[in-house]
Amino acid sequence: MEDEEEAAKRARLSADYDIARGDIEPHTGLAVPGSSCEHCIEKVRLESEMVKSRVKFEGLFKLIKMLEQDCYHPVDDSEEYTTYCAEYTSIETELEKLRGKRNVISYLC
Repeated sequence: MEDEEEAAKRARLSADYDIARGDIEPHTGLAVPGSSCEHCIEKVRLESEMVKSRVKFEGLFKLIKMLEQDCYHPVDDSEEYTTYCAEYTSIETELEKLRGKRNVISYLC
């Protein structure tokens, strides 16, 4: 138990030293490796990435739907439509990966 407390104390002192040297922003502290705090920070970061991806995803979805309504052709080979569909698919894939990471971290916390 004392070893863990000592390790946590060393980590805090190291973080304080880094902050004093200006290596890290003052409001950003380092999490002790393996601590639940580290998992929570990663979870928040992933949630933030998911929100950003979700906004892009929804915007592209609306654009694709608009293109489909405005310029519907049985086979739409326009470069713009193809580009947005490809970007939409890549963001959808990225979102699924982030959901998987979030679920793993939620399980750990």
